[in-house]
Parts: sequence; C-alpha cells; structure tokens
Amino acid sequence: MDISDGGDSAGGADPQGELRVAQLLTWDGPRVELVGREVGLDRVVRWALPTDLLDPSPYLRGGEVVLTSGISMRDAASQEAFARAVCAARPAAVGFALGVVSHTVPAALTRAVNACDVAMLSVPPAVAFVEITRRIAAEQQSRATQERARAEVGALMDMVRRGHASPIVLREHIDGTLGEAASMWVLAARGPLPDPDGAAVRGTTGGLSISLVATGLGAGPDRAGWHGPIGWSGPVSIAGLPGALREATAAAALASRVGEPRGPRDLATWEGLIERLTPDQLAPFRDHVLAPLRAYDARHRTHLLETAERICDGAATLQAAADDLFVHINTVRKRVARIEALTGINPLEPRGRAAFLVALAARRD
Repeated sequence: MDISDGGDSAGGADPQGELRVAQLLTWDGPRVELVGREVGLDRVVRWALPTDLLDPSPYLRGGEVVLTSGISMRDAASQEAFARAVCAARPAAVGFALGVVSHTVPAALTRAVNACDVAMLSVPPAVAFVEITRRIAAEQQSRATQERARAEVGALMDMVRRGHASPIVLREHIDGTLGEAASMWVLAARGPLPDPDGAAVRGTTGGLSISLVATGLGAGPDRAGWHGPIGWSGPVSIAGLPGALREATAAAALASRVGEPRGPRDLATWEGLIERLTPDQLAPFRDHVLAPLRAYDARHRTHLLETAERICDGAATLQAAADDLFVHINTVRKRVARIEALTGINPLEPRGRAAFLVALAARRD
C-alpha cells in the first residue's frame, strides 16, 4: 500500500486529493495551455466531455472539462451562446481544439468563458480529446486509490489514539516511510494539511487529516511558517504515538477555533484550556453561574456580575475590588455573600474564582 512519499504518483492530485484545473497545465502530456485570464484554476475537475453541440448543458453535471472543436460556432454570437450554455452547468474549464476550424481560440469565446470565471484552454492539433479524457480518468483513479489508502491508515491512527490498538499496527507504515526507530511529530488539521518537508505517513479520519513526519527532516512545525488551523504534537517515538495523536488532535481543535496554528505549549495555557471547551461544556457555567446574577441585577438594579468580574480580573481581594468599583469594602462583602447565595460559588476562593473565570469566558464565547 502506498501511503505517501510527499509526492503524487499521478502528478495531479492536490493535498485534498482532488484534481484542479491548474494541475492540467502542468502535464507533460497531453499538453494543454491557458488562454485569456487566469480564472477558475482552482476548480475541481470531475471528468472531460468532448462535444460539438452548441448547447451541451443537458449532458453536463458540473465539474467537466468541456472539449470542443468549434464546428458549431461560426461567429461571435454562437460562441457566446455556447459559453452561456456551458457556464450555466458549472464546468471546470473549456478546452478548444486548434486546427479544426481555427488555429487560435476565438477571442469572443475566450471573453465569454472568462466572464463566467471559467478557464479557457487551448488543445494543440496533435492532442486527441481521448488522450485528455484518459489522463483525467487515470488521475481520478489515482486519487481514489490514495483516498482509500489514507482512510485505512487514518482508521488505524484513530484506534491508536483511542487506546483500542497498539501503535505497533502502524509500524509497517512508519518504518517503510520514515525509517526504523524514527522520532516523529504528529500534524493534524480539519481539512487538508500542507505538504511537510520530507516523507510523511498520511491518514484521514473523522474529517481530520493526520500526518506523521520525521523530526530530523526540515524545520519543526513551530518554525515551518505555516498559517491556518494546524495542530501538532511534541516529538515522540512510535511508543508515544497514542498520546501524541491525542495531543495533535486537541491542538487541531484549538487551532480550528482560533484560525491559527497551535502546538503542545498552547494547550498548556489558560487560554488554551478555555478555547478547547466546547459550547456544551461552557453552557452550565453560563446558565448556572452568570444567568442568576444577570437576572438578580436586572430585577434589583444591583452590580453583582460586575463585582464578580472585577474580583476575577483583579487581585481577588475585597479591598482591591472595592477600590476598582469605588465602593466601601463592606458593600463588596455583602455583594459577595449575595453572589454565593445565588450561585453556590464564592469568587474570592481559588476554586470559585476559577469557576467564575470559565463562566466569564463562556459569556465572551
């Protein structure tokens, strides 16, 4: 099973495992070239459809590279009509065969196709449409094979992460890709991961992309200059994979919430702890700590919630809170007693203060 060697056996799949229009332009053969504006290059290619119909839209399902020789398009009006019909079906791109009715792609066709943010491609006379169709089919088959392989490895990674299997089940993949006795980082993200330096054992599970990367290759994850919601673990041997997988997936969950890369050190902070709490986990603090104070303040025009917040954000003493609120210390003492009566929590006590800090974070969530 080919897990990953950092490249692509077919030369066309992107990190998401999908063929894009931009990759068609990198083929050595069959060769196609971009004409007109650089638009639609990130569109996903599903298939290719050769046609000389002026309106092939009934036969399109979206994502096709529509290939035409232009026989049915003798003037600008018919070229624009063809573009409108094709673009309505959300194609990946349009390819025009040179040398049949024209040695260049008609300008009106190019403008009309580009106006829909669809790429216009030229197909040299020596390239048959069937060559393009076969190449796309080969790319799709390669993609499907890679997706199955990564899903199989991802299932093993998930079992190891949950403690349902020994990390030994991944030894064959690790030894074959990273080398024996490798020290590695675990990278994880919701969605595609960027290509790391060197080889990687890749897996997908539950919407997560996971890569095992040898620590001796290239910069570490914290110095790779990556952007976006990527999480990583500390370096481990194969024996430490269960904890590293849990660490990387937790970091990925945190990264997905803040939109920036996160690693082990980010998990060991107050902010990291709060960010990792889900809405369901925060809800009891919001409903049973903040809500009673809000309701009491609204009925009696008091300032219990503000008092709790000043205590938690400040030095956690009666006098400090009184100074911040410009009231007598006895006023704060009475407010704290009322807060404890309503919530069962005293914000002056360490554990009570921690509960209020979580509750206040839930308010900001």
